[in-house]
Amino acid sequence: MNTDNPETSLKKELLFNQNKTLFYIFFVIILLVGLGIRFYDLTDAPLDFHPTRQLFSALKARGMFYENLKTAPEWQREFAIQQWKKQGFIEPPVMERITAFFYQVLGMEALWIPRVLAILFWTIGGVFLMLIALAIIDRNAAIIAFLLFMVTPYSAIASRAFQPDPLMVMLMIIGLWGLVRWIKDENMVNGVIAGLFSGLAIFVKSVVIFPLAFVFIAVVIFKKKSLKNLIKSPSIWVMGSLSILPYIGYLIYGLKINGALTSEFSLRFFPELWTDPAFWIRWNNMISSVIGFVIFLASIIGILLLKKPVHRVFLTALFAGYFVYGLTLPYHISTHDYYQLPFIPIAVLGASAAFSQVIQGVQKPNWLSNLVIIGVLAYYLAMNAWDVRVSLARNNYRNEVTFWQKMAEKFSPNDSLIGITQDYGYRLNYWGWRDIENWMATYDFSLRELAGQEFDMKAYFEEQIQGKDYFLVTNLSELDNQPEIKQILFDNYSIQEQTGDYIIFDLHQKTGK
Repeated sequence: MNTDNPETSLKKELLFNQNKTLFYIFFVIILLVGLGIRFYDLTDAPLDFHPTRQLFSALKARGMFYENLKTAPEWQREFAIQQWKKQGFIEPPVMERITAFFYQVLGMEALWIPRVLAILFWTIGGVFLMLIALAIIDRNAAIIAFLLFMVTPYSAIASRAFQPDPLMVMLMIIGLWGLVRWIKDENMVNGVIAGLFSGLAIFVKSVVIFPLAFVFIAVVIFKKKSLKNLIKSPSIWVMGSLSILPYIGYLIYGLKINGALTSEFSLRFFPELWTDPAFWIRWNNMISSVIGFVIFLASIIGILLLKKPVHRVFLTALFAGYFVYGLTLPYHISTHDYYQLPFIPIAVLGASAAFSQVIQGVQKPNWLSNLVIIGVLAYYLAMNAWDVRVSLARNNYRNEVTFWQKMAEKFSPNDSLIGITQDYGYRLNYWGWRDIENWMATYDFSLRELAGQEFDMKAYFEEQIQGKDYFLVTNLSELDNQPEIKQILFDNYSIQEQTGDYIIFDLHQKTGK
């Protein structure tokens, strides 16, 4: 890895710019600590971060694995495949397919396998992010970028999750690294790297198209100046083609052949939220919880501190793409924190430029000033690593697995269930091997009402319970959030069993209250 940056040759060299050995030592320390906190409590159930999304992928991967698992009982194999096919068609099941492949290679289904894959993908992305910072800023920025990317508490937890985002972020960063290389040297190899990996990132999860499209268009226009020069460049055509062809193929398949994508674009675009101050406050809170408000503000200032105009265009376009992304998906950007994940490498790059300039601003650099800066970085590393470790140690979800296994035993194989349960019933599906129809949560109704849908709750309830034997409630707080449904259940149906953790209503036994 070439760590020489000609832009630093005319200024005083400090800290990692001055000492390559120190640079490599800190890189290894951050790498080991970052991996260490992620591998802690590796085998716990994946309920620490957006369990609904993780169990959605877990059910799919299990079905893919069981499809060819001849040793499994036939009922189990059929149920696993049925649950896989039942799940929605959101994005290409790349992460699930990779996971199922490793299930087959290792001869077992274990949810720590996709967790390890997610960790490795995120870490590889961090290395390439460091290379980008090294290329457009300096070695000080590279270490800071890697530090922020690897040990910020939110990213440490999110990068363990069984969902496509860690893979998407890795591919996005490698694509941006290719674009930075193309800025310096417009050859076909760099064009292929930039286009191919960006195209794969968009294919894995399409939301990343916004920052990638903005940065590619902005950089190409800035570099070429005219349409004539742009058209004449073979590498630009290659970059553009490789960036969009994978997703275009997926769209054709999902819309015209499979048809499953036709409903994916509904309940997404709500421009009326733009005029709601609460939307902007929620979005700001999401950014603050994911990357920290100070890092966010520093990242904006960092754009102005980049030396080359093309690099300022590069980072500005990424910010603009993220902003348009948020306006296009306003409900999700302001309510789902993991929708901020593509923004993490963008903000980290900007912040690393700002913090690098702080280091360069030391007036009398000597061993003591270097020691102070190293101490600050080490303190940030240690405190964040400890926070992550405490968070993971505090939450033990193994009892959840036992709870859902025992819950499944309360019903006969032929019972038909509906209920208000955690994560759309996925916990009962996965650990209990039982099907259950999900009764929508309050936020599901709110989202549909935002889209103009109306509900007669009594009529809707009667429609949904047709053919069902029991109404299971394990999410008692959500039942309290729906007082009309709560009253219908308690006034009209007998209770089969009730504890502090669940209520089972017998839909065949009306009380006649």
